[in-house]
Amino acid sequence: MRFGSVAIEFLPAVQRIVADGVPDFSRINLVDIVRDVMEIEHIEVIEITMEMEHMVPGSITPEVISQLADLKDELGHSYTVHLPLWSIELATFNDFVRSGSVESVCHSIKMAEPLEPDAYVLHATGALAAEYTRNNYSEIMNLLVCGYMTSFAMKSVEEIMSKTEIDPRKLALENVEFPFDFTRDIVDEHGTGICFDTGHLLTKQSGDESIIDFYRKHRDRIVEVHLNDGIDTRTPGKYEDHLAIGKGELPVRDFLLELKKDGFKGPLIFELTTEEVIESLDEIRKVVPEVLGGL
Repeated sequence: MRFGSVAIEFLPAVQRIVADGVPDFSRINLVDIVRDVMEIEHIEVIEITMEMEHMVPGSITPEVISQLADLKDELGHSYTVHLPLWSIELATFNDFVRSGSVESVCHSIKMAEPLEPDAYVLHATGALAAEYTRNNYSEIMNLLVCGYMTSFAMKSVEEIMSKTEIDPRKLALENVEFPFDFTRDIVDEHGTGICFDTGHLLTKQSGDESIIDFYRKHRDRIVEVHLNDGIDTRTPGKYEDHLAIGKGELPVRDFLLELKKDGFKGPLIFELTTEEVIESLDEIRKVVPEVLGGL
């Protein structure tokens, strides 16, 4: 199995940037960060969060992308890319915002091309769509609203594919805080891939199936897994996800053995801090050593 990690999470990034209460963006060097993460045993894939280009000026430039590509040749790892999601809403009915969101995503896809990513993770719906799902609508009204927003997301994905000529299978739509049955309609319409975030499902953000049932239902299109734990708090908008493996309700052994049985070749990316990645790998080694080359 190919385990991987995000290059850097939000809070560790802030901690690097701020020194004595003063932000210094030059303290973020993505190439050095990737090199450090690649020293973790069993990590073979790095996910680059393209949001960093906007959050941390100078952190992702064409020159940095070129250096990251060279590092790939040196260390032998591969990349995935998480496309921008904050301030992005591909499902909005406001066409000014929707069009700008499409342009931002297309920009990131084109910038990341030299990395030859295994997958480009996309949130087809964003915070606005999630907010609507939390409203206490009737079942019929909820279906109408979700269908309406899905129609705009469908159009956005079509435009992204047309403008970038991306391999549809590499555009991995993630299960986020939105009913996944609607997202699956977009997947089927445009032939895209899926990024399965285990923590999002465990916390019921995208549906109420079990981890195994979701995987079996959608494995024909799953090209990447965001592997993190979660706890269902049963409180909309209050999620305990992105936990280290073993800290939540993930059926670790059953799920990983299911992937192993299927010969799943896609990356399993920890969206965790470096310490949590190491903790997660230790838990996996203890619970299901088969997937790490153990007995």
